[in-house]
Amino acid sequence: MIYLVMVLISAVFWFVNKTGSTISGIMDFPVEYYGLPKNHYLLPGITTGVLQLTVSARGAYFLGHSGLPSSIKIDLSKLDIRTFPDTDSSLKFVTKEDIRAYVEAQLPGDYKCSAIKPDTLKLDFGRSAEKKVPVILDSEIGFSPQYRFLKNPVLQPDSVEVTASVNIMDSITCIKTEKIEIQNLKESFTQKAKLIIPKDVFCNLQYTDVDFFVEKFTENTIEIPIRRIHVPDSVQLRVFPQKITLKYNIGWTNYNSVSEEMFVAVVDYQELYGISKPKFLTVKILKYPENFGVTDMEIIPEAVEYLVERVEQKDRQE
Repeated sequence: MIYLVMVLISAVFWFVNKTGSTISGIMDFPVEYYGLPKNHYLLPGITTGVLQLTVSARGAYFLGHSGLPSSIKIDLSKLDIRTFPDTDSSLKFVTKEDIRAYVEAQLPGDYKCSAIKPDTLKLDFGRSAEKKVPVILDSEIGFSPQYRFLKNPVLQPDSVEVTASVNIMDSITCIKTEKIEIQNLKESFTQKAKLIIPKDVFCNLQYTDVDFFVEKFTENTIEIPIRRIHVPDSVQLRVFPQKITLKYNIGWTNYNSVSEEMFVAVVDYQELYGISKPKFLTVKILKYPENFGVTDMEIIPEAVEYLVERVEQKDRQE
């Protein structure tokens, strides 16, 4: 026990001594560049992304990394940017002497910087390009019972101009919004959504307005005659029954605006071209008033019996 107590006392004295003395060490800091020339971008890879600094401070500060920045910011508009000789003009550099003042100004007063690596910061400037890409809404919406979208959400604007290096422009196909999560939705509203701009891409817009159109829905039914398609002139196709009942959901606003003529139900004679003839023909909805918010259609019956009759030449002429 006496030995352990003596070790603990020694450790305390050592810690107090160290925190009062100067300690040196090597630390890595990511580099953030700004103040780039107009229409220029820094490409990753060749561009120096991390600075290795040899810093020193009193032990109490050093051991806790007190006040150290998360990255080193470098304003290129205030530096002498030079081009590497005998290389592509887009490959440039600045020396550690050029940035020393910027580095030291971002360190707390208790820290001193004695060395910076690498000696030369490489800057790979690429040519830029512009194009318009669609904005894609990222959302997860939950509705109150009997409520749903009357129509798809509308984004304003629904596309944006982006600028980026020609090396990465082909990979940029859209700009997504931040995720919008809503539960128990039962009324229309408009929300501003932040755009998620990829790294190394410039967009002059940061937000888009999203209009959500919500309405209470109810169930309705309608009877529709069955049409027959792709029937050869040499045959006559009869179906039983000749009408189907269609159940669907629709918003209250358009409840009385929907009519039978807006729907087309069909059976296709081409289903009979196979080796084995089906017992029933499948009924399909070829057209319906989608813009009226008709959803969740249920066809009753989904398949019908049929009869194929040959048409004599005389009957075809008549």
